[in-house]
Parts: sequence; structure tokens; C-alpha cells
Amino acid sequence: MPIRMIATDIDLTLLDDRGQLPPTNIEALALAARQGIRVVLATARRREAAQEIAQRLHIPTALVCHNGARVWDERGREIAHHTIDLELAQRIAAMADKRSLPIVFTIDETNFVTAQAANLVGSRTVSTPVSSLELIVRLAPTRILCHGELATRAVDEILGRNSQLKQFRYLRSSGEVYSTVISHNDATKERALEHLCTTWGIQQSEVLAIGDADADVGMLRWAGVGVSLTGSMQQAIEAADWVAPSARFGGVAVAVHRYVLQHQNVRS
Repeated sequence: MPIRMIATDIDLTLLDDRGQLPPTNIEALALAARQGIRVVLATARRREAAQEIAQRLHIPTALVCHNGARVWDERGREIAHHTIDLELAQRIAAMADKRSLPIVFTIDETNFVTAQAANLVGSRTVSTPVSSLELIVRLAPTRILCHGELATRAVDEILGRNSQLKQFRYLRSSGEVYSTVISHNDATKERALEHLCTTWGIQQSEVLAIGDADADVGMLRWAGVGVSLTGSMQQAIEAADWVAPSARFGGVAVAVHRYVLQHQNVRS
């Protein structure tokens, strides 16, 4: 069955380890879009940061942000938003205040962190320092982002073993936790793609998914074709049907040519 949707992660997948967008990726996705294939960016990023990449592609692009917690179609209409229980979020906020931990709360696309911990948050996370997270968290957050092992363990103590929240952990090459993204249990990339497929009348078997990390494993297994890249996290490689070259060598473009454009050319 031909591919009708391409869903790709952004960081270390569409973009390489230097944050560069290989021109071959732009070209391949543009060719696919011109043939009527839907393109989706499925990412842990906020909407604004994902839109910056979408604009560089110069094609209609749907956005799955916060690993599936919020979804917008290619016209910019929001079609899903899953939030974390407010009472639980406030307990975590109070703990973050007390211990000055680098824990970021995303509320209505704005990241908040305590002023005392702002310097501990990675430079890739654009955050607004505040005097108290407990005072800020009055609306249910879209996600909670823990930077480092200490913050992750502290939140784990509150959540407990039976938490129904979704957690995705990003590791350094040493195996140490770099960051942990916590969101609603339904906030996954595969559920977001399923929602888009229902909206657009596309079958699961007609989806090509490309990713490199823990948060991509579900969509790689769910999609008709799942592709990871050389250098991806081991669990992503194991979940994939095929491993493309690394992001630096345009792995997304290679996958699109292999599973989409090559077949389109044969039919034409």
C-alpha cells in the first residue's frame, strides 16, 4: 500500500547533531508534498519552535508538539490538547519551589521555571523565570520538563510507581538522564498520528514514521513503516523496520526516497 503520510521527529532526525537542516531533507519532503503526501512534524518541541522548522520546509505541515500533547493540522487548527492533572501539577510545583530544582512547567505554550533554578535549565529550553511556580500553576500544564537526574528523581517520588502519566527520558551518551518530559497518558506521537489519520482518511499502513528517541518508539512500531537513523537510541533502532543513515547524512531524505518517491516514480 502506498505511503500517504510522512511523520518525522525534528531534533537528531530531521535536524542533525549540529542543529542543521540538510537541504536533501527539504527537497525530498517538498517532492513528497507535491505528490499529495501529508507531512507531519512530530516533536517534543513547543509549537513556536516547531513552526520555525516547518517554515523552512516551505510546505503545508501539521504539527504534533510536546510528544503528542498538542496537535495542529496544516491550517493551524488545534485538534487535540491533553493536559496534566492540576492538583498533581501544583504538588510538583510546590516541591520545585522548595528545592529550587530545574523543573519547567509549560502552560499555554510558555515555559516557566523558578528564578533560582533558571541557570540550571539547558539553553535549548526558552523559559520565563518566576519567583514561585506554585503561584503560576493555576491552569493545568501541557507538560512538565525535568532537567537532570536530581529533578527527575524528585518528581518520581511524587508520582510514585502507579502514575498514569507518560514519561519520556532523554539520555546523554554516558547513559545519564539529560531530561525527562512528563505529560498526559494520551500524549503520545502515535495517538496524535492516529487522530490525524482519522481526520484525513488515511490508513495506519499508509504512514511512514521516522525518529530516533524513546518518544518515537511508539510511533515507529505503530506506523506502516518505521525508520530510525544510524546513531539513534537503541530502543528506537529495535522498534524500526529499517535504519537509515544518520541525520547528518540526510537520513530522512534517504527514507523518503526509499519508501515514497521511488514507488511514486515506478507508478508514474
